[in-house]
Amino acid sequence: MRCPICIEKQTEISDLNKRGVTFKKYGSYRRKSDSRTIQRFFCFRCKKTYSHAIKDPAYNQKKRRVNNILIKFFSSSVSLRRLARLLGVSRTTVARKLIFLGQLCREEQALYLEKLEGKISYIQFDELQTIEHTKCKPLAVATAVSVKDRKILGITVAKMPATGHLAKISRKKYGIRPDDRQEKLRNLFDTIKKTLSKKPLIRSDQHPYYKPIIKDFFPTALYKQTKGEKAAITGQGELKKQGNDPLFCINHTLAMLRANINRLVRKTWCTTKDPARLLDHLSIYISVHNQLLTA
Repeated sequence: MRCPICIEKQTEISDLNKRGVTFKKYGSYRRKSDSRTIQRFFCFRCKKTYSHAIKDPAYNQKKRRVNNILIKFFSSSVSLRRLARLLGVSRTTVARKLIFLGQLCREEQALYLEKLEGKISYIQFDELQTIEHTKCKPLAVATAVSVKDRKILGITVAKMPATGHLAKISRKKYGIRPDDRQEKLRNLFDTIKKTLSKKPLIRSDQHPYYKPIIKDFFPTALYKQTKGEKAAITGQGELKKQGNDPLFCINHTLAMLRANINRLVRKTWCTTKDPARLLDHLSIYISVHNQLLTA
């Protein structure tokens, strides 16, 4: 136990007459947000009081009771506005919780990847396309999945220019839009590369810039590219019509992303206004997907 103010090592000795005493118990209080009784301590060095609650990631939050509920609802295709109505909190609270829980889940994911070092032998990856406010501002969500247990290893969000008949309209309204897909894909592989074995099997579709990036990060890997097939009506357009899909694992995972995250559903009015918030939402879904949906 360390005093958060003087940052000195503490030893739990309650006798004030002995040498080396640095703190003592100093009563307790009932926390309003979750009705828990919290022990307080008094530090003899700095003459300040502190409690066990200082270590809680939700320290000083008044609505901590909704944190666990929000994590489940964020991964159940419920919009932020509807969440605020259901839980009886403000939309501002839900928006702030999205940022807080997203960061918390990213830290959990980093610890999870450390435990997988050198254990993953087969992965599939692909990019899902969504939008930022309008179809003229598309985003690419690069996703890597472990095929053996269907765990999501990592996700990145990249800006990309509009294509097709929207390209000219996009440039006219919003200017030239950067293409960050290759950079973000490299960031994704940099995050997960320690989890892969020495000679992993990696599969993807035949996108032209995938192969050079794979050679840079995984020179000893067996890399196979599969031609993309026509999408089926089911599975949000991510699942394919053919019976035996070599990329079924990643396609099924992307279909689950679209089905369980409201802003990724096709033909929805819940759109992303900030790519950083989309990444927070995806980070929360990864936690639920890995710990609950594929347990």
